[in-house]
Order: sequence, then structure tokens, then C-alpha cells
Amino acid sequence: MTDPDPAAFPADLRADLIRLFRLGVHSIHGPAHWERVQAHAERLAAASGGDVTVARYFAWFHDAERHDEWYDTGHGERAAALVRAWRDRLPLSDGQVDLLARACARHELGEVSAEATIGACWDADRLELTRVGLQPDERYMSTAAGKAATRTPTI
Repeated sequence: MTDPDPAAFPADLRADLIRLFRLGVHSIHGPAHWERVQAHAERLAAASGGDVTVARYFAWFHDAERHDEWYDTGHGERAAALVRAWRDRLPLSDGQVDLLARACARHELGEVSAEATIGACWDADRLELTRVGLQPDERYMSTAAGKAATRTPTI
């Protein structure tokens, strides 16, 4: 996996999301996780024909509104609301913002998506399950690249 390009996500948004994040910088759902999701998301979106920029933004927003480390029902919808609230700060088209909000809103529900960008986003987050000792399951991956990544155990 290649490291994400830190310049690809605006530094002011990065700093504000980190400052806003209730669980702190050392959270298993925090900035280090977001950076790894960004690397996965960019790779998967590129391989799947998705929007790499939306996938990058997903990485930084998807868990930004978590209230706890465990099963935080509704954190995806809260992340989508944050995306919409910050719409004027995002250098994205209206269609990209809508796609980003949709990806954030349902990412916690265990669904798969035929939409390339959303699928890449959800797969990128699921590939990060290894950080808590779980091997991602191919059945819950949306993209061919995500499925292929589950076939190489990393834990």
C-alpha cells in the first residue's frame, strides 16, 4: 500500500477535523486510521473507476463524528451531516458532495454497493479491520480490488 499524499487533502480541513474529533488523536478511529483509509480508498477507487477525490474525502470524514470507540450507531449519518454543513469549505462539485455524503451515511451498515466510488470507500474502511484483529471478509467487499485484497491475510 502506498502512503497517501498529505497535500491531496487540504491542511485546514485536516486540522479542523482533528480538532473537532471527540475521541482524540490516538483513537483507533482517528487520524492515523483516516490516513490508512485514504491510501486504501485512493487505490481502490482508481482500480474500480471511482472518483478518487471523493474517496480521499471519505477517508477523512467517515468517522469524524464518532462519539465512542465501539458500536456507535448513527456516526455515518452524523458524518454525512458534517459533510453537508461544511459544503462551502469543500472544493468539490455538488454531485461529489452528494456522493461523499451518501458514502459516509451508510458506511457503518455492513452493506455493499455497486456504485464504484461508494464501494471503494466502504471497502477501504473494511480493509482497516485488521487494526482490531479482524480479517476482512470478501463477502462484504464491493469492488473486485477490495475482494482481491482480502485474499492476502494481513493479521
